[in-house]
Amino acid sequence: MRKFIVLTAIAFSALVLIQSCSKSSDNNTGPTTTTTTTTTAANNSFDRKAMLTNMSTNIIVPAYTAFQTAASNLDAAVTAFNTSPDAVKLSALQTAFIVAYKQWQTTGTFELGPAAVINFRVNTNTYPADINQINANVSSGTYNPNLLANLAAKGLPALDFLLFGVGTDNTAILSQYTTDVNAAKRKTYLAALTTEMKTNATTVATAWTSTYPATFIAAAGTDAGSSTALLVNELVYDYEILKNFEVGIPAGTQSMGITYPAKVQAYYSKISVQLATAHLTALQNLYLGKSMQGDGIGLDDYLNKVNAQKAGTSLDATVKAQFAAAMAKLQTLTDPLSDQIKSSPATVSAAYTECQKLTVLLKTDMTSALGILINYGDNDGD
Repeated sequence: MRKFIVLTAIAFSALVLIQSCSKSSDNNTGPTTTTTTTTTAANNSFDRKAMLTNMSTNIIVPAYTAFQTAASNLDAAVTAFNTSPDAVKLSALQTAFIVAYKQWQTTGTFELGPAAVINFRVNTNTYPADINQINANVSSGTYNPNLLANLAAKGLPALDFLLFGVGTDNTAILSQYTTDVNAAKRKTYLAALTTEMKTNATTVATAWTSTYPATFIAAAGTDAGSSTALLVNELVYDYEILKNFEVGIPAGTQSMGITYPAKVQAYYSKISVQLATAHLTALQNLYLGKSMQGDGIGLDDYLNKVNAQKAGTSLDATVKAQFAAAMAKLQTLTDPLSDQIKSSPATVSAAYTECQKLTVLLKTDMTSALGILINYGDNDGD
């Protein structure tokens, strides 16, 4: 069932990511067969504070710090380019953009606390980009980042268009910032977008590197407002963004086979598959509690502590196997993904199908075993 998800009670009435405009229907999941010997004692004896400490210290804080750095570097590259646009600076700017987008894929999951307050996810990565709105903003020379109409005219998708899609090659793109009648306005708009992103990234990173971790770790229960529940909800929700918006909807899985190649993420820079695999890796690492410091306490340990089972097999082992299977299918895809959707939609749909199997394990089986409710707006039927 198609739907929009409320962003905030005041400013936003309906929108998850204008990314293909709605969430998907997942009625093909079938019944689940999870059984568990979970007891209240086992659940309560798991050291959730240790898990949250590992996740905040070794995963979330480094992710936000790295994205802040990437956003700052991107903004600096825009400043250098706007000062004296040339081919070398354009190439450097494009590279900085790709670095920032890839880092976002390991960061956007954590839409809780400081990030939720500023709606960081939709302000950074609402796609597909609204080209008409972007061009109208450039032509008018005015831009209000707080308008709902501008959600799909800013952030990484808008930069994707402005840096890769305004010309057929870099020579043509460069002319849009040098000789075009709106060259000066386009540079101003480019700077406004990266400044906003840098400001938001700094706001969230500053909170996570100062006071918020203590608040996050202290909320160690399993109730709806606990950090564990919020984090699990974000893991599942962000995984559905990957499955549906990055793969399924462009491939036509929600539209009776009618494909929408232009709705892929990073359509103009043509790095859609790279972003999707980076995204899945980040989500798997979150599940495992894995970071540069090693394999720490994660949700896998929690499931093993409560002896969660799936059809007589360890649920954790089943989840890990399905992460591997989903990654293997994603790795059969090639960039530009939009071209592969046109030439071989069945291949892309097959990747979606494999990813869908993991949805049930995470969204239904894992949450049931841990006694956590999915509390984001959802009526997908799985």
